Amino acid sequence: MGLWESVAGLPAGIANSFFSSFSNLLAAFIQPLLDVAKLLLTANIDPFHFQNFWQIIVAIISSFYLLVFLVVGFKFLFGCYDAVQRKDAKEWFKKAVLLVICVNASLLLYSLLLSVSSAVALTIWNNQFEAVFSVSNLTALDFVWLSVFALFLFSAVVTLVARQIMLIVGVMLFPIGLFLYFLPPVKEYGSAILNLIGAVSFMNVLDVVILAAVSLFWNEFAYIQVMGLLAPSIGFLFISLANGALAFFAIQKALNAVGIKVDLASTAASLIGPALAAGV
Repeated sequence: MGLWESVAGLPAGIANSFFSSFSNLLAAFIQPLLDVAKLLLTANIDPFHFQNFWQIIVAIISSFYLLVFLVVGFKFLFGCYDAVQRKDAKEWFKKAVLLVICVNASLLLYSLLLSVSSAVALTIWNNQFEAVFSVSNLTALDFVWLSVFALFLFSAVVTLVARQIMLIVGVMLFPIGLFLYFLPPVKEYGSAILNLIGAVSFMNVLDVVILAAVSLFWNEFAYIQVMGLLAPSIGFLFISLANGALAFFAIQKALNAVGIKVDLASTAASLIGPALAAGV
């Protein structure tokens, strides 16, 4: 090879070296994320690790027990000669007793809820899913494909981490939701909180169902060479979209349940539309 050929080949060599370096960085970035994603999909937090925060919330709620039972007592006192008011007072008393029991057992109930969520997810989990989290020879893959995969994987991990944070917040919100749910005047607020916690708790089940669909898709088209990276990319993209959509509509439903009529889809469209137009 002459001097001119060597000089002419420098830009291509530099470009190849540049992309090779970035591919190695992406590969080093992806593998830990795959491990984190698998862990977050198959495990929930242990609520008892946050028992101190729960105790503070329950102590605050307990200060309202006397007020609730005073209301019940006054209802019995002033409604003793009225069958309708007496029935209403009995209903308040029953809910007040259930309120005390459920709030004080809320940490155990929340733990059982998360245990059911984990059990359902692990029941659906299949050993074939392991292939999604063990993409072979990352450094040898095309840089563009690797970048797309890293982006989709990162977005999925962000939603999974956000779910874990919400589960931690749920340790404190769950007793509040139960307290409000058993008080007729504010039942809608309690129901909204409990529905939101329920949606977040079972989000991982939806994610595992998506992995099952991706696994079937992968097996069906296994003869396609790029399927080893395309299938996991699609899976993590759908996981991030499904988690975002579930949280999106759960929040909107919670807001609507308490009388705040908000169409988050229209609001998001009105904000994103002008931004895209300005960018163009």
